[in-house]
Amino acid sequence: MKKIILLFTFFVLLTACSNKREDLELFNAESFAYSMDSGWELNATVRAKGFEQDKNGNKFTAKLSYFAELETPDGRLLEKISSGNVDKTSAEKLIDIPIETQIKLDSTFVTGNYKITFFVKDELTGRKAYLWSFFELSN
Repeated sequence: MKKIILLFTFFVLLTACSNKREDLELFNAESFAYSMDSGWELNATVRAKGFEQDKNGNKFTAKLSYFAELETPDGRLLEKISSGNVDKTSAEKLIDIPIETQIKLDSTFVTGNYKITFFVKDELTGRKAYLWSFFELSN
């Protein structure tokens, strides 16, 4: 009976002291477009936190991939209008990482309210998250 109690106590202590894994989370999504001669330029950003980090010596590395979709005022979905990878290395543990994109929208895009959605994947764990932002195209 003492062995069972000792084993149970050890298991409770082991699970209580283990690192809690955070969920990948996106926040502070922002987007705006400004008019150009041949259309607009869209600038959009989002910040990610809760991603896994590899520690190698005194360096921390995080690897994220992303793509963005654009929803037009008439409800049309333009898939993967932007995509990329973010590989960040730092001497200190990373708290968050900005993800940014610039997209040229030609004159075929009409004025109105648009929605851009970022889809982000933590390449070290496979965890995914998404977040959107609204912006307006106007003359």
